[in-house]
Amino acid sequence: MTTKCWKSIYWNTHKLESVEPILDILETEEPDLFFLSEIEEDFLDKNQHTLIKIGFEHFLNPGCERVKIIKRKTLALDLHKQTRYYTTVYIKEINLFILSVHLPSQMFNHERTLREFLKKFRDEIDNKVGSSLRKRVLIIGDFNINPYEGPMIDKDGFLATNSYNARIRIDERNTYFNPTWQLYNRGYFPGTKYFPRPSGFSFDITEFHFLDQVVVSQKFQKEAKATEISIIESTMKFSFFNKAKNKIEQSDHLPLMYKFKF
Repeated sequence: MTTKCWKSIYWNTHKLESVEPILDILETEEPDLFFLSEIEEDFLDKNQHTLIKIGFEHFLNPGCERVKIIKRKTLALDLHKQTRYYTTVYIKEINLFILSVHLPSQMFNHERTLREFLKKFRDEIDNKVGSSLRKRVLIIGDFNINPYEGPMIDKDGFLATNSYNARIRIDERNTYFNPTWQLYNRGYFPGTKYFPRPSGFSFDITEFHFLDQVVVSQKFQKEAKATEISIIESTMKFSFFNKAKNKIEQSDHLPLMYKFKF
């Protein structure tokens, strides 16, 4: 029996004006779900007929302002909790909750504010979806923070670890696993976003960032047969990263893809 490979993609489009790069990602990668930020619902509705022609559709998620959804037409999908900053869907076939996020920006919020936001976000997941130990949960999107920064790793933040084996329990919460750390082995342009010194401090020399990330619950990590995280640099027709110029094209973010099997 062949185990199906599932694909989820997130892309902050930076108000992309053409639908063609989106269509080409869909046709090249054939994901089950494609989450988009900084894009208007009317833009997707206007292109619904074209999406349907290639086997996809815009899936409405009222209540979430900052993330829109394109799904494979044949995928049975249920809506779960929706907020301004994240959308939640449930795939009954594999008993999986997927959240896609576009969280508040460092440009307008102090790190302390982001830490408090991520703590609240994590508490909402635990309360509305379930614990990291008991529910399959995948979170993908723009966290507007790096994997190594305090709001992502601290006990009073999201509590996400880079270790497969971490089984830490703090204040009734268990860790999530963050596979985004695996992308740091890239020898060039290690990031999905170019943004000089997001912290605002002159000593912060980091310029390439993984603000777009994937994190998964312990139950997901334990039960997944195979996983792979990657950055989409090009498709059949489009280049999203010009290696020679070390420059992102089409948007100011690169699309992030996560593949998995159960």
